[in-house]
Formats: sequence, C-alpha cells, structure tokens
Amino acid sequence: MSEESEPTFRDAMRAVIAERWEQVWVATPVAIEGADPEGVHDVRVASRRLRAAMDVAAGAFPNDWYRPLHKLAKQITRELGEVRDRDVLLESFRKERDAAPPEEWPGIDLVISRIEGELTEARAEMEAFLQSLDQSGSIQETRRRFGDGDRKKPKPGGEKDGAS
Repeated sequence: MSEESEPTFRDAMRAVIAERWEQVWVATPVAIEGADPEGVHDVRVASRRLRAAMDVAAGAFPNDWYRPLHKLAKQITRELGEVRDRDVLLESFRKERDAAPPEEWPGIDLVISRIEGELTEARAEMEAFLQSLDQSGSIQETRRRFGDGDRKKPKPGGEKDGAS
C-alpha cells in the first residue's frame, strides 16, 4: 500500500484488532497479580471490545487462522467471568453486611466466606489459563497476524502469510 492510497478495510481492521489484542495483553498481568479486582474487569472489557472488532472483520481474513484467534478472544472473556462474577458478588455482600443489623452478620458472613472460597478456586483456574496463553505462543501469534498495535511499524511477514 502506497502512502497516498487509502487503507483497505482489511488494513484498517488489522490495526484495530492489533490494538485491541495489545489492550488484552497489557491488562493481563494485572489480572494475574490479583491485587486489584479491576484488573480482571479490564481484561474482560478489552476482550469484549476485541471480539466486537473481530466479529466485524471476520470475512476479511483467512478463516483457517482467524477463526481460532476469534475463538480465543471469546475464551478469554469466558475464562475470566467466574472471577469477575465473584468479585462483584463479594463487593455487593460486603456492602449489604455494612448496612445490615448485627444479627444478620453471621448469615451474610457465611455467604461471603463461601464466595471467597469459590473466588480462590476460580482465580487459580483463571491464572493458569492466562499464563498458558504466553506459554502456548498465543501472544506471539496475535502479534504475527495483526501486528503489535503500533500502526506506525510495518507488519512482520507482509503479504506472504495470508494475514495481510
């Protein structure tokens, strides 16, 4: 593509998808660390935005490699759902406890304790899943196919891999 020509739909979507994948990859370490529940939320938001872009662009890329990456985007959202749901539930029940009369605290504490146990389990599964993405080469594959989110850099591999 010359500097004077308009970018194609495919070029434009490649740039958007690259940026969206990078948002997922940047937010992932915060989710794994677990110090801030918003880290999980940020990955889920980034992955939903990614999926929306990939839905729009599905016909512009070769199905043989695009479809597995699209499924991976959906899987990321799904895998983090259990943790996010428990984080939200805990926040809600803790606020409920603060507003409840003391005689209701034991029951609410029991619910909170159960949710915390579920959260611990869900978090361990989520962390293993997210760490496997790097080990499996998924991050490198998304960067190879779409770029690294920096629109000023030339895309590696050019047209020869069917990704352009």
